[in-house]
Amino acid sequence: MFVKTLTDAEALEVATVYPVWASQTSYSAGDIISHGVNNLGDPQLYKVAQSHVSQSQYPPGAGTESLYTAFGLNDSGVPLWAQPSGAHDAYNIGDVVDYNGTLYKSTINGNVWAPDVYPAGWELVESTEPGPEPEPGGGENPEPTEYPEFVQPTGAHDAYSVGDRVTYNGKVYESTMDGNVYSPDAYPAGWKEVA
Repeated sequence: MFVKTLTDAEALEVATVYPVWASQTSYSAGDIISHGVNNLGDPQLYKVAQSHVSQSQYPPGAGTESLYTAFGLNDSGVPLWAQPSGAHDAYNIGDVVDYNGTLYKSTINGNVWAPDVYPAGWELVESTEPGPEPEPGGGENPEPTEYPEFVQPTGAHDAYSVGDRVTYNGKVYESTMDGNVYSPDAYPAGWKEVA
């Protein structure tokens, strides 16, 4: 088996065959190395993003995303969240990741933020574990009673759409327009109070 021909998913299955990162070593873009362990206790794999000679003060991890891109999967096969280093490896709408044991789906393209850093860019993925059986004759989905707090959009990529509901100053508002980047008090015509 030639390790350079494996896909990322195949590489994760045989993570121990990859060399451990070492200082003063010449790495080529596309090389796969291991350094430390991931949140499952397995070797953490990194793909070299650009050719370079490694230096002891710049091992893979936080602050070296332009040199190494971390990758991995959780027990269910969902990719572990890794800090993107730019547009080339940013998360896009619909991408699902495991972030600290919780599944999130990106709601924006070009998402380079962690779910706890920019919550408006992510939505919690419902659990896939079976829940309680529904009551007979139920079948209707009740309206939620709580809505997320208003978060000031930073541009069109995270603006509110028609029908989006938020809590603002203790009241629930519904957006009446697409591309809504205003708060309910900054542009009242863009919102209607619903509760």
